Amino acid sequence: MSSKGFFSEYDKSIKNRIVEEGYDLYFSRPCGYVLAKFFHKLKFTPTNISVLGMLIGVTGGVLLYWQDVLLYTSIGFVLVTFAGLMDSADGQAARIYDQRSEMGKYLDFFNDMLVFISCYLFGLLYFTDTYTLAGILALGLTSGYVHSIKSNLYEYYKGEFLHFSLTDSKHRNPPVDHIKENFDRTSSLLRKVTYPVLIDYVKRQNKIKFRSDETTRIFEEAREQDPQKFKEIYERNSRKMLAGWAWVCGSNVMRNGILVSSLFGRIDIYVIANIASYGLYLLVGKKQNQVDRRILNEIEDWDLTSLERTSAAEVQ
Repeated sequence: MSSKGFFSEYDKSIKNRIVEEGYDLYFSRPCGYVLAKFFHKLKFTPTNISVLGMLIGVTGGVLLYWQDVLLYTSIGFVLVTFAGLMDSADGQAARIYDQRSEMGKYLDFFNDMLVFISCYLFGLLYFTDTYTLAGILALGLTSGYVHSIKSNLYEYYKGEFLHFSLTDSKHRNPPVDHIKENFDRTSSLLRKVTYPVLIDYVKRQNKIKFRSDETTRIFEEAREQDPQKFKEIYERNSRKMLAGWAWVCGSNVMRNGILVSSLFGRIDIYVIANIASYGLYLLVGKKQNQVDRRILNEIEDWDLTSLERTSAAEVQ
């Protein structure tokens, strides 16, 4: 089979080129596509690929403990990077072979969380003598919290973009009540463990997102009234914001920051920089609010119930 024939399903395997980062488009997705095809030949399901990638990534994270041994940190670098490719491959396999599932979507972020916890935990334990165990615990928890907030919000705005650009609404998280009513947490231990993490993830996302529920309702009404016109308005105004969220909050930036700093034996510097980046995160959020207001201004003459209700409340 020619390379062209082999990659004939590549476009089907990715979400949308607009929301894909350059790192993903030119590295993660092509490699993930090859891995998806390879593991499909071995009869692996997307969930199998995801779990295997998590185990590889956690192992790589453990190796970051030995930051004074370049061989170990180099192997850790390779394993965590490969886990990132596997994380791409599972979703691509699901799209290529129509094996998408709600559990697969949730398993992705759960596995990512375990890999990053492993990297932070073992990478920082190397510096116990420098910062003391209490200091390491404080740094790790603070950086992990900032990491989770940034990652959560980036995924939220990617999901919103895919939804309002009429690409794929499946990447939006459903309401918490919907998850509680529909998520099957009785069939396996994995589901039982994933459920509380998922509930916390969605609750936190709803709490920290910069976009108000009222703004979302207005956008939804505009999308329903004239899908194509609102798609054009939303894409034109929000496209550049995706790059801002990616540079400040993207998993690729955070993963590579951890790995490169570990190669130099100074993951602590990255952790401190990550905590400091919370200020940048707030700036991006403020810019996002400005973009949302610009969208609202463009549709202010539309006949929308929510928009009228909001205007009336502002007058009062």
